Amino acid sequence: MANRVSIRIHNQTYRILAEEDEGYIQKCAAILDKEMKAAMEGTLLSVSEGAVLAGLNVADKFQKERAVSDNLRAQLKEALDENARLARELTELKRLTKKAAKEAKESKENN
Repeated sequence: MANRVSIRIHNQTYRILAEEDEGYIQKCAAILDKEMKAAMEGTLLSVSEGAVLAGLNVADKFQKERAVSDNLRAQLKEALDENARLARELTELKRLTKKAAKEAKESKENN
């Protein structure tokens, strides 16, 4: 169900419909408002030019965070793969140790 939410971005109020809850939408609006203020500070940009610049800044941050996230995901996958490899190796070593102990016991009993 869509939620009606009022947000303020660059001193302008917008009423929107959103699937997400109001708190989430307000956080998103606050990010864009902050970016708009930063983009337009000390400039003579129009609101639309400021919005485009703010959008580019948000997209830049998003892409950089995505790269960090992808890198962390790859590192986690490598660590999980290594963990699985080590677990298999440990299982095999335990099996070989039991086998060697059994053989040593049988050899001792036969002598």
